[in-house]
Amino acid sequence: MPIIDFTQPFYLIAAVVLFLLCLYLARNNKSNTVTCIMLLSFLAILVCHTVELTYATLEYVNTLATCILVDEIFTLISFLAFLWTDKLQVEFKKKTNGKSGKKNKKEKFEDKTVEDGLDILWKKV
Repeated sequence: MPIIDFTQPFYLIAAVVLFLLCLYLARNNKSNTVTCIMLLSFLAILVCHTVELTYATLEYVNTLATCILVDEIFTLISFLAFLWTDKLQVEFKKKTNGKSGKKNKKEKFEDKTVEDGLDILWKKV
């Protein structure tokens, strides 16, 4: 029996609600930290379900396979949400840095790095 059983409606609804609340929090704070934690949490749950699958009896294999599929979907969605909130964070920092008019040496160095992961993803796709 899986610890977090996404075949049960309560767990699935709770995961979706927590996902949406974390996404709302990340969007309002304009920080990708919350979505990064969410992505790592879903990856950890995926690993736990995979380990449980190796020791499962035949009656729980179908349930665990469904849970792993749902984990992969949540991981993909949280990765895209992470890239989106990363883009929001970069745009917010550009606006706040542009208002001050000052640039120190550290900010000049950061301008040379790639700042938007979402654009890179769509260019490669």
